[in-house]
Amino acid sequence: MKTTLKQNSKNLFFGLVAALVLLTGFNSLAQVNHLKDFTQHKYAYENLANAIKSSNDGVREDAIYLVGKYKLIDFENDLLSQLDKENNSNIKVLIGLALYRIESEKGMQKMLELSTKDENDKVRRMSLAIYNEFIAGNSNRTVAR
Repeated sequence: MKTTLKQNSKNLFFGLVAALVLLTGFNSLAQVNHLKDFTQHKYAYENLANAIKSSNDGVREDAIYLVGKYKLIDFENDLLSQLDKENNSNIKVLIGLALYRIESEKGMQKMLELSTKDENDKVRRMSLAIYNEFIAGNSNRTVAR
């Protein structure tokens, strides 16, 4: 009786672990999304767009992170315009990563430009790494040089 109960609990445990692994694996395969897939709130776009342009670094970082995490393609132009204005090197890299996550070809073009023209060495290095990773992952596509 004890052995059967122990065996059943082992099977249940491994079944739950397998289900968890499968469910989290499918989440990483998600395509780019639109904000309306998450919310119907009428001010959601304006709020997040304003957060991307915020003068508060923390608010700006969080907004950019969320756009990248949820692959919100609606904010591609907002990220590109903020990248032109951004002074903080860490946030420039974060914008590059968000553009990479939303698979923005315009963004990768901008990363290629930053890799040669930005005055900050970290931004140049990371921009080139982001661009190269994009090209390696999308070997059938290239960004115009």
